Amino acid sequence: MEVHFRNLASKPLERWLPTLAAELHGEGLRLVIRVGSEPRLKALDQALWTFDPGSFLPHGAAGDGNEAAQPILLTQGSATPNGATVVLAVDDCSATPEEGFKRLDYFFDRNDTAGRDAARARWREWRERGIEPIYWEADSQGWRRAA
Repeated sequence: MEVHFRNLASKPLERWLPTLAAELHGEGLRLVIRVGSEPRLKALDQALWTFDPGSFLPHGAAGDGNEAAQPILLTQGSATPNGATVVLAVDDCSATPEEGFKRLDYFFDRNDTAGRDAARARWREWRERGIEPIYWEADSQGWRRAA
């Protein structure tokens, strides 16, 4: 399982998560986006519809019906009815190797103390499992992989 930590560095989640979702969807991958609250789910749902006026990013939210058909599914739970192989996790949501995902992208903001501390704990958990996470940071041009 690949694990990516994505530091927003005070950049808006509603801009950077849809960009990555579009890239991964363009590669033919199915995604589940795990969030910690209903307001976050609604904000990201809206962001996925509007982040790029020239494109369409097909997605739905758990509870809307027809979840299994959604290539990108937003959820507060851990169920994955759409057969996703990639998890995009925010609000300290995560995934486990036992769930069978190929990839996890964990979003956090280093300038948010609680979020940064949670990300550090999650990083240690993955390393203890024998998986070396990959660290990314958002900048004005997009995601930059840190050495």
